[in-house]
Amino acid sequence: MKKDLIALIEAIPTIETKFRKFEPSPGLCIPSGEFIYDAPEFIEWKEAVKFELQEIFDRTQDTYIWNIINVNGVIHKFNGKNFDDRDNFNRLKSSLIVIQKNLSKYYPDEPGESENTVILKPKLFISHASADIKYVKPFVELLADIGMTNDNLFCSSVPDYAIPLNQDIYDYLAELFHNNKLYIVFMLSNNYYARPACLNEMGAAWVLKNEYTSILLPGFEYKEIEGAVNPEKIGMKFDDEDELLKKRLGELKDIISKEFGISVPDMRWEKKRNDFIDAIRKMS
Repeated sequence: MKKDLIALIEAIPTIETKFRKFEPSPGLCIPSGEFIYDAPEFIEWKEAVKFELQEIFDRTQDTYIWNIINVNGVIHKFNGKNFDDRDNFNRLKSSLIVIQKNLSKYYPDEPGESENTVILKPKLFISHASADIKYVKPFVELLADIGMTNDNLFCSSVPDYAIPLNQDIYDYLAELFHNNKLYIVFMLSNNYYARPACLNEMGAAWVLKNEYTSILLPGFEYKEIEGAVNPEKIGMKFDDEDELLKKRLGELKDIISKEFGISVPDMRWEKKRNDFIDAIRKMS
């Protein structure tokens, strides 16, 4: 059914995190590569995709679908032998995106579904007060270091991730909330609660039931949390002791990696995380 195929397409970023890198030992004449063919989550997802596409083909005899699922089609090429799992995955992903854009062709008469089904694109929204930019900017730089880009990250005070030229601020924000699957990071402080615009963002996130993480900036305490943010929901404080802050940042990194389909080598993450904590400590 259409909703099942949509769910599988939405799961692509999560499945993509299951790739693992292979680096051959020095001296071996084999290339490095990325593999996913034997990951249990990928196998289950791939079989479900194949099942849905087979159902479409049985109904429509569509040649585009057949080119994906026949014995020589891309969905059968994952075997780990030719170091091409990444290329094959990108081909399969591209094909599914094309199918997604033409759902009405493949499900013309399915009841209870809109022909213009919209799959919201995930985006990370940093809700903050501009007066706290000294903490916000290095945090955004940390997110960029793990693979976030201006395509999936919005932060109004950092130019590379801000509102484009000639855009109306309120229209742009309204469109951002309604046309994206937002994950909100609230950077809470006394400055935040003094800004009506920040409270409007908090209220919009509550109305739309967006997932969120609360970060308390130095000097701000859980007991000071008000409004739509749940003070009982575990967040993180930038002035927590180092080991706890490292743990919380790692948990947020894992959430972002799963939501946005990105990965970062552990050694790189630890260095960037430690550099970020050092920078924060020097501000306090």
